[in-house]
Amino acid sequence: MTFSFNIVPFYEGKRANFYTIIIEGEELPEGDKFLSNERVNTNSHFNKLKQVFFNLLNRFGARQQFFKDEGLAGDMVNAFYVRRGNLRWYCLRWSEQMVIFGNGGVKTVRATQDDPYLKNCEYSLRWIDKCLTIALKEGKISVSGDGKLSGDLRFNKEDYINL
Repeated sequence: MTFSFNIVPFYEGKRANFYTIIIEGEELPEGDKFLSNERVNTNSHFNKLKQVFFNLLNRFGARQQFFKDEGLAGDMVNAFYVRRGNLRWYCLRWSEQMVIFGNGGVKTVRATQDDPYLKNCEYSLRWIDKCLTIALKEGKISVSGDGKLSGDLRFNKEDYINL
């Protein structure tokens, strides 16, 4: 799975900065797709997830306890969730100060791979994680201590196709 994308600011808080992704050819950023998904925002756990989301921004920072490792060993792919809830919002958790949110949904299966939609959400972030790792090593992007991304946040798939 390869695609071009941009990273854009999503929400900025006192304790953390949240970014999201716009995939080339799409109108809505992935984070907005999650928030506007009817199955997500009518879920009984949605209000709690939103409350925790804003508390992370302004009170706690993106503490590990609110995230679950979902990707491969060594990558930053996580799922943001609330305990005993079935919503999964896939993201790249870089630190307590910075998270890049993708898309997600309602998890009704045992393993993410058993749901084609959720699997696609997670695997998209695996691709983005690989691109970001290369861009960081090559000095195309940087992350400040307070969780701000800078540099060229446009990623052309042709530049990363050999990953």
